[in-house]
Amino acid sequence: MASLAMIKTEEFSTFADKATADAMVAKAKELRPLLMEQAKDGELQRSPTKLVEKALFDNKILYALLPKRLGGVGLSLTDFCRMQIEIAKGDPAISWVVQIINGTSWVTSLAPDSVQDIVFANGPTTVCGAYNPPGKARKVDGGWIINGAWPYTSGSRQSVWAQQGVVLEGYEGPVVPGISMCYIPFKDLTIKDSWYVTGMQGTGSDTSVATDVFIPDAQMVLMDERAGQIDRTKRNFGAPTDLLPVVPVVRTTGIAQLIGAVEAMLEIVTGESKKPVLTTTIGPRTGSGSYMRDLGEAAAKLDTAKLILFHLVGELDNVARGEMELTLADKARHRAQCAQMITLVHGASESLMFQAGSSAFSTEKPISRYWKDVSMGLRHIQNIPTIGYEIYGRNIAGGDMISPPGAF
Repeated sequence: MASLAMIKTEEFSTFADKATADAMVAKAKELRPLLMEQAKDGELQRSPTKLVEKALFDNKILYALLPKRLGGVGLSLTDFCRMQIEIAKGDPAISWVVQIINGTSWVTSLAPDSVQDIVFANGPTTVCGAYNPPGKARKVDGGWIINGAWPYTSGSRQSVWAQQGVVLEGYEGPVVPGISMCYIPFKDLTIKDSWYVTGMQGTGSDTSVATDVFIPDAQMVLMDERAGQIDRTKRNFGAPTDLLPVVPVVRTTGIAQLIGAVEAMLEIVTGESKKPVLTTTIGPRTGSGSYMRDLGEAAAKLDTAKLILFHLVGELDNVARGEMELTLADKARHRAQCAQMITLVHGASESLMFQAGSSAFSTEKPISRYWKDVSMGLRHIQNIPTIGYEIYGRNIAGGDMISPPGAF
């Protein structure tokens, strides 16, 4: 008979089982009415409402990607994307917060033992942050003095810890690879009300500010340490996601929410198919070959994007299970296939807004919020298609690479 310790180790070294994963996806679907009902208030206050925040915590949605060994749900990347698609159908801004907190908390689970011991000392917790523009870290006895201001700190009001990028005082080189990460409790930071943008207003992506904040050495990860790398010598190691590369995971899973949001747009436009085609003799849009052709094309683009998404996260899940390795060439291909998804999602969203017509841009119409949020999310630096295509082209042609290996 296996020992209790062995059973516990085996339990923690696997992804969440199918029943658990399906329950998380079902809960995301169940929350859709609440997310849709609260979306306008969240957009007005520029951060998730208290009702939505409570629902996210109560249902462990902010711990979905965190490994089971740290008290998280431990979803596979495939199941996390399934959940995120449904969250985004309710409110893309909330799915963005879910993505950032889950992604940053997971990255923290790859940090050195000293960081994990402190951050997760009381069980699962929430982490968010930013790395650019970096702050400054000055070495003192026993630790570091941190100063900096980090914009775009999505989920700052739902997070306990901040993972912030810093350079050492006196360092003036490039951000990559000259970036280190420090971990600061949000209680030691000031949140500057700065998030005034066109899309993703409900994410609370304000600026977090550190003014002469002291952190001990154990909360600093210098750029030359094995953070984000596979390090089997760590005590805090053993979950499937401990074997995954950071950038491909964060980039690929982040596209799931954009697909889900545009699927919601598709539902809205499809639901209006009985409306007449103005300025023509055609009655309902179902009688228009042009409308039906464009609707079918938009749906096909989303279907194709999902095929790519689940192929890529399926490969990453296989890497996590030890069934395959992701080579540098694979990472370049992943970057380009993510670019292809972005192109497809963008094309579908724009086509659907043409089909919905100018009235769809009314602030009272939910579709306008989906479109604004998607339009902004598509422009995240990891999503710029031309960069992804160039990286892949240079890789297959043997050209000089424009990005360090760990950055794609």
